[in-house]
Amino acid sequence: MQTPNPAGPAAFRPAAVIRPSWPLMVAPGAVILLLAVPLLGGLAATGLAAADGAAWQVLVTEPGLLRSALLSLWTALAATLLSVLLAGGMAAGLAALPGFGRMAERAALVMVAAPHAAVAVGLALLIAPTGLIFRAISGGGGALPPDLAVPGDRFGLALIVGLVLKETPFLLALLLAAQARLGAGAVLARARCLGWRPASAWWRVVAPQIWPVLRWPVVAVLVYGIGTVDMAVVLGPSLPPSFAVRSLSLLFDADPARAAAGHAAALAQLALAAVAVGIWWLGARLARFWLAGGRGDHPARIDPPLVRRPPQPVAPALSGLSGLVGGLALLLAAASLATLVIWALAASWRFPDLLPMRWAPDRLADTVALLGNVIARTVWLGLLPVAIALPLAVLVLEREALGTDGGTGAGRSLSQAAEALVYLPLLLPPAAFLAGIRALALRLGLDGTVMAVVWCHLLYVFPYLFLALRESYRRTDPRPRLLARSLGRGAGGAWVAVMLPLTARPMAIATAIGFAVGVAQYLPALMIGGGRLPVLATEAVAAASGIDRRAASTAALLMTVLPAIGFLLASLIRAPARAVRQ
Repeated sequence: MQTPNPAGPAAFRPAAVIRPSWPLMVAPGAVILLLAVPLLGGLAATGLAAADGAAWQVLVTEPGLLRSALLSLWTALAATLLSVLLAGGMAAGLAALPGFGRMAERAALVMVAAPHAAVAVGLALLIAPTGLIFRAISGGGGALPPDLAVPGDRFGLALIVGLVLKETPFLLALLLAAQARLGAGAVLARARCLGWRPASAWWRVVAPQIWPVLRWPVVAVLVYGIGTVDMAVVLGPSLPPSFAVRSLSLLFDADPARAAAGHAAALAQLALAAVAVGIWWLGARLARFWLAGGRGDHPARIDPPLVRRPPQPVAPALSGLSGLVGGLALLLAAASLATLVIWALAASWRFPDLLPMRWAPDRLADTVALLGNVIARTVWLGLLPVAIALPLAVLVLEREALGTDGGTGAGRSLSQAAEALVYLPLLLPPAAFLAGIRALALRLGLDGTVMAVVWCHLLYVFPYLFLALRESYRRTDPRPRLLARSLGRGAGGAWVAVMLPLTARPMAIATAIGFAVGVAQYLPALMIGGGRLPVLATEAVAAASGIDRRAASTAALLMTVLPAIGFLLASLIRAPARAVRQ
């Protein structure tokens, strides 16, 4: 048999391997370096500061310490459980109303953009004895406000409500997006054909398949409930305060022994978070056993899962009730933000008048003018981390796409350990590493500097931005870019001509999310800024802790408006038309 001529025109010539440029090569290492240095260094510094046994002796002798720990544990677990149940009930209810799913997702995303401190201040003004709710109940006349310790009740109920208002929209948006990716609509359609009620089918079949996607976000919500300070200061009790608030007060104590006890308390938050996660894991195992009908097998693996009707299906009434309460929670969150607008514009608002007697928009303008430097600083501290995180995220994803489609065989540009490092700040109580970063910044003379605060903001901005951009970037068809490279375009030219139009909208949305995260940061500005870099979050919480409701509402309202502007600008960028993509 005659062998073919290798030099002939029909000879196969493998495509040249596309070698990554040096920015793509160093991007994963730069991400690891930028995140590992402050995170691991902060944890180590916190551990060293708390290594002295005297610090722990001072901590354990603090009055009411156990009650503070139990309060934080109770509020975090209760808020997380309610948020999961309400988000699941709303998703199950929307399973029977598929036309409203997109509308509900958009409403949830609007509430997700609102910072935690803004929601806390709005809720505090809404449920206070002189708030809008009790004004509507009183019915006018000479009624006096009720004698209630709300917010700040001893059981942390107001704090639980605040956490639920903020986390339920977040989990609902994740649920709706996850079930859309998993094709839950087809499963529910088959279930209805077999006689299942939509709510029962959602809880029995869809929920177990979505849970692996939501496992870590739920843990992040739980850990945030343990370590939150801004919401706990505004809504939580003060005698004793939550464990996170108590550790912060110890850290800022002038007595070195008590400051060392503050580092020990910050480290103890890790143990408290581990206990909370362990309790949650045990409860999730029991819930999975119950959903499996007591057989111990995974509900999603019941064979066949839709043909075998469970002997006691999930009551649609309970699912409908949780969906109704979830909808009311969204309305309550919207009412909290509306309360901010009323208080910011009110000139005089006496109880029990339902609305202010006089309005003073000029006073709002004066307050905004007084906060001009704080607003500008908040904007810059929100934009600078995004300006660093977005190019790094794009380079990391480009490296991954090049390794998968360009022949380098690199595959994932970040190892599993590196990805765990990226998401680790979301899974740890912030004081556990911010206390150590503060100690290092004081030692190096970097406290109160913009660079140190931006670096700490980057710990939170990059994970959220990377998560928001990753799936859209990975789903982008790589063939047009490879075609552009084969036609002689360089790597940069092919990316600008092909990938930039295709990913402009996802990048804009990721930028808006990163900016919203940067605007909402409270602890980095307080602990690392040292009070010399006030932002809207610190101003809102400080004013809400006092008696100036107008200043608190104005600062919280501005905190809400800034991310809303970012999302509005991102929504103006449309996906390219099909003809343009071709």
